[in-house]
Amino acid sequence: MRITKISLIVFALGLLISCSPDEGKGGLASIEGVVMVQNLNALQEQSGAPYPATDYDVYISYGNSGLADDKTRTSHNGVFQFSNLTKGEYSVFVYSDDTVSNAKYPRLTFSQSVSLDSKKDEAKVDQFTVYRHMDYDDGNGVATGHVKEYLCTTVGTLTSIEDSIPSQETSVYLQYENSDIILERYRTDADGNFTISQLIPGKYRVFALSEESKIPADPQTASYKHFEITDNGTTVVIPEITIKNFK
Repeated sequence: MRITKISLIVFALGLLISCSPDEGKGGLASIEGVVMVQNLNALQEQSGAPYPATDYDVYISYGNSGLADDKTRTSHNGVFQFSNLTKGEYSVFVYSDDTVSNAKYPRLTFSQSVSLDSKKDEAKVDQFTVYRHMDYDDGNGVATGHVKEYLCTTVGTLTSIEDSIPSQETSVYLQYENSDIILERYRTDADGNFTISQLIPGKYRVFALSEESKIPADPQTASYKHFEITDNGTTVVIPEITIKNFK
């Protein structure tokens, strides 16, 4: 039986096609990128500036599988790399906390498609920014303050201030700037001072109540002070809070 030249050519092409590598390991190409984290508070407000995601899982999908065929972890500066890849189509993706809900699951998926056009291609993807939910006391910010108490007397419709003293064992309430929910209650010491620690970056307010006030606070009789933790190591002094109590 004779094998024609056309048959040999078809056979050789078949061998070449069958030997051409699919997407995945076994090549000299690579994909590199960086992942940053943006913290969110309970109001879904951004808390502080983005920072590198350390030891964060990054996944890769070979071809059109849509599955996580491999994964790697970011370094201390948020950088990741998939190496020894063949020429072809890939998808790189990461998981993130939701941006509209505080629920742990389901999570968001952020994905980017990558084409490796040559066997030694070194591709870079755009920066990933993932979101992480934080409680108000998951940080390192510190705020200190003082409460002064004015001792008042009322005669008829006239109120006069007789004296002022440090307000001892007075409740001070913490809130986010844009929420009426009380996050925590603190008490002043014998000198009228208080400290709020472990705050994440964000805008807050505190208030104390005069004698006639009740919770929820009446804006006419509650003394509000506003402050901001600008980064995770901020220490701020809150303006003095004054309340009125009557003899």
